[in-house]
Amino acid sequence: MKKFFIAALALALGTATLGPSAWAADDKAPPPTLKFAETTLYRVDATNFAVDNRDATPKTYPQVGHLAAFGFDAALKSWAAQRFQLTGGSVNTLRITMKEGRVTEIILPITKGIAGWFKKEESVKYEAALSLEVAIVDPAGNVLTKAESSAMATQTLIEGTKQSEKEATWVQLINRCFDSVDRELKSQLPQYMAQYIR
Repeated sequence: MKKFFIAALALALGTATLGPSAWAADDKAPPPTLKFAETTLYRVDATNFAVDNRDATPKTYPQVGHLAAFGFDAALKSWAAQRFQLTGGSVNTLRITMKEGRVTEIILPITKGIAGWFKKEESVKYEAALSLEVAIVDPAGNVLTKAESSAMATQTLIEGTKQSEKEATWVQLINRCFDSVDRELKSQLPQYMAQYIR
């Protein structure tokens, strides 16, 4: 279980894409991040910010999400860092928990023999899943209110797809999952956490 405590953070909300914001002075690209087209800031009456990765997906085949250049853990921290700002208006904690974050590789059957020589078939399917919980927690550890969202995304690839293209697909699926969850929570947060959001 990993926890990261962040003092003050900003939100950008919309369609997620992956990419650096600018090149560093030493000509090295900064770490990738989620980016959103719209900007909506959620200012939360809380003093502490906890980002908790409780995903228990095995880091063994057929799971491949942990091998992505920009995986679920990095995406979780990027999303959290862009979405919220703490006001310090209460002693509560804003806790974001990732319950599941995975990309699974599924090998698909293809035509064997001479018949298979003359066509390119879909040979592999990637299935991504994400589950997040956003909660307000008091100093005693009691959950005062919460909002939850889950998303799935899939993509199939044809025979002969390069490994680099497969790895790019993993990142795209992770982004799609966060985009779906982000849009759903946009409607849930004002509904379930109105007392704590400014």
